[in-house]
This record gives sequence, C-alpha cells and structure tokens, in this order.
Amino acid sequence: MKRPLLIGLTGGIGSGKSLVLELLRKKGIPVLQTDHLGHKLLSEKAFAQSIARHFGRGVLGKNGKIDRQKLGREIFNNAVQRVQLNRLLHPEILKRVEAWARQQARKSLRELLVVEVPLLFETGLAPFFDGILCVSSPLGLRRKRLLKRGWNLGEIKRREKSQWTQAQKNQKSDWVIFNRNGRKELQYAVDRWVESLNKVKRQ
Repeated sequence: MKRPLLIGLTGGIGSGKSLVLELLRKKGIPVLQTDHLGHKLLSEKAFAQSIARHFGRGVLGKNGKIDRQKLGREIFNNAVQRVQLNRLLHPEILKRVEAWARQQARKSLRELLVVEVPLLFETGLAPFFDGILCVSSPLGLRRKRLLKRGWNLGEIKRREKSQWTQAQKNQKSDWVIFNRNGRKELQYAVDRWVESLNKVKRQ
C-alpha cells in the first residue's frame, strides 16, 4: 500500500495554524497537533522522571507529574535549557507521530496527513516531512489576534524573538497559505491547496 503524504504545518504565532488545521479536518483529512503530544508526554510520570533528572525535582508537582509552570520558569530565559528540553521531547514526539501516521494509513486509504508543528524549522524537524505548508499573516495582524486572546505584548515579543520570522518560514516552506482577510478567504486558500495536491496525484 502506498504511504500517505505526510505534511508538516507551521507558521508564526497568531498566524492561524489551528484554524487551518480545523478546516482540513472538516474536509476529512487526518490532522495532528504536536503540542498536544508534548502536553500528554509531560503528564506521563515515566517521562516526568526523565525530565526531572535533567532539570531537578523542582519541576515536578505533588502528583509526580511535570508542573508546566515550574518547567516554563526553568527554561524561560535559558536557551541552553530550552535546547535540552527539546532534545528530550522531540524524539519521543516523532515516534508518536510515526505511530499515528501508520495507524491512519491502516485505517483507510488516506493519501494526505497533516501534522501541526509550531517550531518545525527552529527544531530541525523539516526533513521528517514530505513537504511543509506555512500559514502566513502580517506581524501587526498576528499581534492583534494574540492580544485579543489575552497575551501581553511583552510575552508576544519574547516568543517572536525566539522563533524564525514569518518571512523566513515562508521562504523555506513548499507552500504558503495567507491568512489576512477572514475565514472565507482562508477556506478558499485551503481548498485550493488541497485541490493542487489532488491534481498532482492524478497526473
């Protein structure tokens, strides 16, 4: 059986990645969010012990699981610690993405799978995927969306500083979907992208 095309979905913070994922899901395309996998990992006691060996038992809560707020404070302004955390998280996340992709392929004749990875380029995971789809929005619009969600400007700028710029992500991606003028236009862009892949497969 032919392996499904595995696409990595990324973009700047506030660009609309989750909305694109929702639109793809409604089209019947299997989707996965690596952030959810990461949160699940941090809630598992066995993995929590591995994290505690590197960052100290101070990152654990009373239940023996990772306290994400404590861990966040530990790596907040420490790039070395963030890299170390990623080295622990990402191999296990990739194993689970691979397991999910195999499961989806067995379930039915899926030809396209999409996995959202917010820091796909920053963490060096691009080679893992068959292609990269980037969701792109102007900086001012992205900040406006995040402020509406309750973020403060200082936190937004700190996150932006630790990530590739939207322009860099656009340039390195195989496809770019622009999210600038509301859901209707975004839906149209998503539909066109899926149809472009279908045309390639039919040729």
